[in-house]
Amino acid sequence: MSETELKSRAPEKRDFFRINQDVLFEVHLVDSYAADNSAPESHFDDSPALTLLNQLRKIDKDNQQILGLIKDKNRLLTDYLQSLNNKIDLVTRFCLFSQQADSADQATTRINLSEGGIAYTSNRAVYKGNFLVLRLIFLPSYVHVVTFAKVVRCSSKENEHHVAARFHRIQDKDRQEIARHILKAQVQLRKN
Repeated sequence: MSETELKSRAPEKRDFFRINQDVLFEVHLVDSYAADNSAPESHFDDSPALTLLNQLRKIDKDNQQILGLIKDKNRLLTDYLQSLNNKIDLVTRFCLFSQQADSADQATTRINLSEGGIAYTSNRAVYKGNFLVLRLIFLPSYVHVVTFAKVVRCSSKENEHHVAARFHRIQDKDRQEIARHILKAQVQLRKN
């Protein structure tokens, strides 16, 4: 196969490493217009604790460069600031954990995940070609990915439906987060 043919072909599922993972998982059907024209985040009501965690992570990202400059001048101050940041993160994750424990609908779900898509078991059938909006919250970090997906397969067995979907319009930051999570899982598998 020529280099041009390799670049032009669509990625296949065997091009991606897949992991099985327990996550907090929410999924809703959306129409094709919403999948093509809206922000996936607009389809979920965020809890106050999750909103707080997202805002704190944005502040961390905004201050990364400043922390790097401080690190060059004063290592001890940098360590102290990082320690305070870890405390704040711990308190926020505890709030999320407490909220999850209080909510019966926030049970973890086993998914099969790759950079290209997701497979999961549902009590509800969906048709091939339907669009979904997904929110995956990885534990214990509570890092989350919100994106659209298009159903490529749904097979039924008894009262379970096995749904496979390819990500649709996934943002680079979310694809990178999934890749980081998969890499971390690979490293953990090798250690075990």
